[in-house]
Amino acid sequence: MGSSKDAAAATTIGYFTTVESERTGWTGGLLVLNGAGRPLEFQCTLPIRPSRAHEILFGTTLRQHLISEVIGPTLLQKCRTPISLLCCGQPEAISLQENLPSSAASLPANSAVRSTVVAVVQREDEKRIRELEGHCRVTLGNATLHVAMERIDDAETAIAGLSDIIDTHEPFERITEAIREAQSQMARAA
Repeated sequence: MGSSKDAAAATTIGYFTTVESERTGWTGGLLVLNGAGRPLEFQCTLPIRPSRAHEILFGTTLRQHLISEVIGPTLLQKCRTPISLLCCGQPEAISLQENLPSSAASLPANSAVRSTVVAVVQREDEKRIRELEGHCRVTLGNATLHVAMERIDDAETAIAGLSDIIDTHEPFERITEAIREAQSQMARAA
């Protein structure tokens, strides 16, 4: 059986966000860091452009559908690194907790967390996420995270293994920049 030090070393944090562009469509990015904040893996999707029929059929739920049922699960299935805590940049991603692919939900035996915990990150200056029903607030670095009540103990355990994470928002900026760079490379190649 591993020590608590081994469990802390095995704690990872994933950051998931999407970038919507009028020109290219929706692109998702997933960055996985170790407990010290160093990158372990990065995945991004090709741009997804919903058809006019999709826009009509899904209506106001199109954004949530793309984020939590199409882009998020696709990235998590491709990810090879187990994720202890998945921080999401958009509130629509909170339903990923129910949509986690089985490969993403299972963690190594030395993990202190039973399975991936999904959290929505809120900046202190953001007012758009007031309260998510059935969710509690916890703090990681400079951010408030919204986590499902039934996962709060696992979230706190994961956060304890991520004490070196100070800026919870900065990785989202890295993902956005990496997506923009990939899109500009694709545009130059075309």
